Amino acid sequence: MGVDTPLVWIVDSAYTGELNARLGVAERLGYDYEIIPLPNGDIGAYARLLDNRYGDACRDGKPRPVILLSGTGEDTIGPIADIKALFQGRLLNVYLASILPDELDMRLLEYDLVASPQLSGANIVTTVGVVHKMTDRLLDHAFHRHRDMFADVARPLVCLLLGGNTRYCFGFNEGYARGLGRRVASIVASLKGSLVVTNSRRTPKEALAALLDEVAGPDRSFFDWQQIDPDVYPALLAHSDVFVATGDSVSMCSEASYTGKPLLVDMRNCTTEIYHRNIIGTLIAYGAAKPLSDTFETWTYTPPDPTGAVVAAIHERLVEK
Repeated sequence: MGVDTPLVWIVDSAYTGELNARLGVAERLGYDYEIIPLPNGDIGAYARLLDNRYGDACRDGKPRPVILLSGTGEDTIGPIADIKALFQGRLLNVYLASILPDELDMRLLEYDLVASPQLSGANIVTTVGVVHKMTDRLLDHAFHRHRDMFADVARPLVCLLLGGNTRYCFGFNEGYARGLGRRVASIVASLKGSLVVTNSRRTPKEALAALLDEVAGPDRSFFDWQQIDPDVYPALLAHSDVFVATGDSVSMCSEASYTGKPLLVDMRNCTTEIYHRNIIGTLIAYGAAKPLSDTFETWTYTPPDPTGAVVAAIHERLVEK
């Protein structure tokens, strides 16, 4: 590919975690990047759109390498693989996987690099957890910007990260939420600390209300993801001392483990799929997480960095090309 500065294209996604994974890699690569549309079903029109975009970026006549970041979410494996011939060896096709089905799409073999906590082999970066957007710089910035918000809380500060129902698992109901709330409240009380709770777009309103009722009391705070400054979530990660997360959100678990702080994960069958439990299992095997229990003892570990591992592999392949 040469030494020319690469173009970095991110395939858009309606799924927050998937798009953030691609943005996280793009930002860590250190090049300018832009988001491109999803394939529209007309591969010819899509190829022309990208060809025109490439031509506009190379007006000086010099060909440039392209790093194309796509991944789990919408089914784009085939359409993205189809455009490789358009770039005549200048394209580095990177697929960032969170949850993959048991029967893999064999067209993944056509990609230059696949990042996944579930796979291993040639052209695969086997990650601990999933790729995400957190960086030391982002956490440090958020920590200082929102320092006053956490200045007077009782320590340790326990942060409860809530996911919700998924496409195939619907057990995140009021009964589950009340039970989870009681367990977390018990841990916080035993530590004589404080609790902060935040939700996600998948958290059912009734279940959230039931959980907040169970944990109500002094030194308890709630931050609604729909109403807070985007910096508050990384600030929660930066200021908290202990995390409890629901295992349906592999993204939040991976982000929390990046801080190097203790992470307890609730992986009950009623709210997690086998894929979630397998991926969280990589964090547990690594030492970054433990299953949620009714007691807590602290531990330490070196934070896993799945995004950094992918970025390093991309730079290696640019040199090889």
